[in-house]
Amino acid sequence: MKIPSSLNVPAAGSGAVSDRPGAARPAADGAQPVVGASVRLSDLSAQLTASVQGGDFDHGKVEAIKQAIADGKLQVNADAIADRLIANALALGSSGGK
Repeated sequence: MKIPSSLNVPAAGSGAVSDRPGAARPAADGAQPVVGASVRLSDLSAQLTASVQGGDFDHGKVEAIKQAIADGKLQVNADAIADRLIANALALGSSGGK
């Protein structure tokens, strides 16, 4: 996928995150990280982390798909995918995107 150059991404030194006060930067003087520093994740971040770690997917199915791709035997039903994408878009549109 090519990222269009029309995106307004700030260049370094123009207020990018790395230039903001308190942003993480490599220590120029060779200083070591602070031992015992604590980080608190937001509730949403904790939920997202838990959902990823929960493994809410079928590992066996993923491995079977990976093997089918490697063997060149994966068959994709483009019509079914298109139908589901359209159904999801319509469902999102009717619920106000929530």
